[in-house]
Formats: sequence, C-alpha cells, structure tokens
Amino acid sequence: MFQNKDPNYKKYFWKRFFILFIPIFTIGVISEPYISNNPFLELEDYGSFIFFSLFYALILGGISALIVSFAWRLKLSKQ
Repeated sequence: MFQNKDPNYKKYFWKRFFILFIPIFTIGVISEPYISNNPFLELEDYGSFIFFSLFYALILGGISALIVSFAWRLKLSKQ
C-alpha cells in the first residue's frame, strides 16, 4: 500500500477534502427522504436520524477522501 508522508499532501488533502465533502454531504442528506422527512414522533426516529447521518458522513467522507487522493496522484503523474 502506498503511504505518502509528504507534508504538501496533507495540506492538499485537508484543503480539498472539506471543499468536496460539504456539498456532497449536503446534497446527500437533502435528497434522502428517510432523513429529510423524518417526523421525530418517537425516540426511535431520533436514533434512526443519527444513524443515517453518521452513516452518510462515513460513506461520503470515504468517497471524498478517495477522490482527493486520486486527484493528488494525477497531479504527481503530470509532473
């Protein structure tokens, strides 16, 4: 497995990760009817909201990290 310890990579990653993650997460949460149309009538509704929100954050965070890492590798291959 490739492990990059370049300090420029860390700066590149964290700068672009949130720029990519926040819009994707926002669109994902708005378009998910189980999250946006939750009536919050029972305690179970709150638990399902938290579960789906954390699930989306984990999955979409991983996808965003993968895209940023691929962009870094493409940037290095062009140099």
